[in-house]
Amino acid sequence: MAKKESDQDQPSGRAFSGVVLGCLTIILVVLVSAQTGNGQKVIEVKMVASAAGNVYFDPIGIHIESGDIVRWVQMSGYHSTTAYHPANDNHELRIPENATPWNSDILIGQYPAPGSTFEQKFIVEGVYDYFCRPHENAGMVGRIVVGRPLDGPGTRTFNYAPEKRWKPVPEAAQKAFPSIEEIMAKGIVRSPGLD
Repeated sequence: MAKKESDQDQPSGRAFSGVVLGCLTIILVVLVSAQTGNGQKVIEVKMVASAAGNVYFDPIGIHIESGDIVRWVQMSGYHSTTAYHPANDNHELRIPENATPWNSDILIGQYPAPGSTFEQKFIVEGVYDYFCRPHENAGMVGRIVVGRPLDGPGTRTFNYAPEKRWKPVPEAAQKAFPSIEEIMAKGIVRSPGLD
């Protein structure tokens, strides 16, 4: 039986479904791995204070490549993202020695705007440990591995240079860090209880 002319112009149900599925897949890929115009990935880390009083970064551990950008997003409460570095109130050095330290200062859930953000581009390979200034003693810390972990300060034991008289990493913070091995194996490590 011959199709009418108007039937030949219409895509079949299967072809139409394939086109829709293809478009949705493209949209999903774009949303999940946001990239800048230069092809750099932007990875988001939420800064959270739960109704139960828990404070955390989510994810707490990430593996990225050199040139990628991490964007911390203030979700609730008041937080900072601050590199473990002597330039930040004489804290122990726990980022690569030739990397630039960062400090967002305090971001509040609604100030300077709802969902306030802070971004940092990572170039130097290695392990970067960071903390929230108001909640460091509560264990609100995070770890980023850029490329390969290498053997820099972030891979050493805590308080590895007592002669420097740096502020030590609090015990609660030490216990909260995900291992470098877990980050390398999973790529993203969520805060405990959120997996």
